[in-house]
Amino acid sequence: MRLTLEEEDRLEKYRNDRQLANRSAAIRALLRDAPGARETLLSLPVTRRRELEELVEDGYFTSVEAALEHALEAGLRELEQTHGEGLERLRRHARELRARGERRRRADREGRGLLGR
Repeated sequence: MRLTLEEEDRLEKYRNDRQLANRSAAIRALLRDAPGARETLLSLPVTRRRELEELVEDGYFTSVEAALEHALEAGLRELEQTHGEGLERLRRHARELRARGERRRRADREGRGLLGR
């Protein structure tokens, strides 16, 4: 991909401001946060989408998005009731993994900075 010097500087500033590991990560973050990207984050199996559409057609919900939001809330509530203690352990583990990854990335950036000097 070719960028002008100004575009390259802007991408580098974006990467540094968000402490991303490299330009590829910055481009992925930009694409993920781009307008319209949210619609493609979740792809439902055709059968599940059809079930949601039927709920809309039957008048239970005004849109597929509203039906999906309701189903997600109900599912998360049930998940919390059924697996509350285990779910909290999973959350703690996920936070620990994320913190470990952040520390590793920070150390990697600092190391590359020292090597660059």
